[in-house]
Amino acid sequence: MSDAPDRDLLAAEYVLGTLEGDEADQAAHLLATDPAFADAVHAWQERLAPLAACVPAVEPPAEIWDRIEATTMPAQSATVIPIAFRRRLRLWQASTGVAMAIAASLAAFIVLRAPSPRVAVLAPMTGRVPVLLATAGSEGVLTVRPDGAITVPSGRDLELWALGKGETRPRSLGVLPVGGRRLVARLAPGTQLLVSLEPRGGSPTGQPTGPVLYGGQLTAVE
Repeated sequence: MSDAPDRDLLAAEYVLGTLEGDEADQAAHLLATDPAFADAVHAWQERLAPLAACVPAVEPPAEIWDRIEATTMPAQSATVIPIAFRRRLRLWQASTGVAMAIAASLAAFIVLRAPSPRVAVLAPMTGRVPVLLATAGSEGVLTVRPDGAITVPSGRDLELWALGKGETRPRSLGVLPVGGRRLVARLAPGTQLLVSLEPRGGSPTGQPTGPVLYGGQLTAVE
């Protein structure tokens, strides 16, 4: 495995424990023989450790993983999305497997603390880090924050978008500072959250004009 983004995704899935069969064997072999892969695994362990540390040890209900799997693998819809925007969406879809795995992990922690949380991990198109973590509470407050430093070119801003189920055009949730943001936004489970690179102050058209840099889907555990 020579491709760095693929290597990083494999390391993340290894840390989350979602690998099976040949992939699990491959990761174990790389961990023992490839220092760069071992470093990537260590980096993901450090990155995800605070999520586990924020919740006291509690044995989850036996059925919790079935509920998480059911809510993080929604049925595909026949929504038609404009071609130009659909092309941008495809760029990050390859990286959403690990994002959904992390979202399931987050949901496992949060379900023991608050009712009906909605969680999303907005993965970068490149498969590299940092990612953006999004949580939406029942009171309608959405919090988006990076798990590492994000840089934006001079004269540009990040803009946050929401694309609900059945919708064909995303709606802007405003400019997203590199340090993250809290805002009021009542978003249903299954809503896709996207972050694009726009001119300073946000898109002048009300739709994404620059590349979509991050994307993920809100999932909920009832």
